[in-house]
Amino acid sequence: MKILMISTTMYNLPPPGYSGLEMLVYQWACEFQKAGHQVTVVAPGDSQLPEGIELISVGLREPEEAAYLKYKNRLESGEFDAIEDNTWLWYSVLSQMESDKQLPIIHCWHTDPYGLGAPPPVQKPCILAFSEAQANIIRSRWNVSCQVVGHGIDLDFYKADPGVERGNRYLFLARYTPEKGFLEITQLAKKCRVGLDAFGDTEIVSSQDYVTKCFNESDGRQIRVNPGISREEAVGQYQSHKALITWPNYVEIFGLTTVEAMACGCPVISKDSGAARELIKQGKSGFVVSTLEEAEELITSDAVGKLKTQDIIQQGMNFSIEKSAKGHLRLFQDLANGSYW
Repeated sequence: MKILMISTTMYNLPPPGYSGLEMLVYQWACEFQKAGHQVTVVAPGDSQLPEGIELISVGLREPEEAAYLKYKNRLESGEFDAIEDNTWLWYSVLSQMESDKQLPIIHCWHTDPYGLGAPPPVQKPCILAFSEAQANIIRSRWNVSCQVVGHGIDLDFYKADPGVERGNRYLFLARYTPEKGFLEITQLAKKCRVGLDAFGDTEIVSSQDYVTKCFNESDGRQIRVNPGISREEAVGQYQSHKALITWPNYVEIFGLTTVEAMACGCPVISKDSGAARELIKQGKSGFVVSTLEEAEELITSDAVGKLKTQDIIQQGMNFSIEKSAKGHLRLFQDLANGSYW
């Protein structure tokens, strides 16, 4: 098949630091090429793609409308069997509205489904979600069909290292935004008198005031607050920490750090939000809780210390990038066969 993947303009591919959406687009494109498909990617011009993958260049951080005008003609050319729009604003819908036939475009919603506006004014928008939790909200709010393909990770990269000793400190790894719940996790750590190491992006955030509050929680001993780290460094943190704590104050559509951690043998304590129960095997690879009080009880009783490392790793291995890519390819084949939803 001929496949067009549309990324955001936020980062070159592969992204230099930690970025979920853009790294997924890059990895999916690579997997599609490995499977023998002809792949074209829309991404910022300094992207470094494997030989044989065509790049349609757009500007870094360019407004999506301006970027759309640069690939619009190719998108409408009829040369592609499947097109996947991973942008935030879905300007490709305009091409479908202008066309007198169904275009083979899948629209991926990469964030909280409660942020949805009006549904695309087209008969079959071909919406793709990344968990059943996300899809069910989209179906309910928009009254549309919605397919689901989970995310995946590189299991050759995210893996345990028996030679690394796991310590007693807990880990936070996410952007410093209210949605990620860092201040709640800090209070939890203080109440339980356990160590917490935090690493997170400080630039693409909603409030610098909130970032300042997060760094003010650091005492350099019990609570250590750090800027973002590379993917390589993240693996080391997963391998050496007692558990990852996630506290999403929104519908977490998947949770890449959750599966990354588990693949590295690091259990996860997560707030019951979005896809958490689809990822974590309760009492085997971690725990999903509804309240901070429940999390406190788990920490004070050292519940994660009783889990088996192999059970944790095995759960993480259910979420490979290869499996994710195959799910996308099945839907692409549906489009190529004229089956839309």
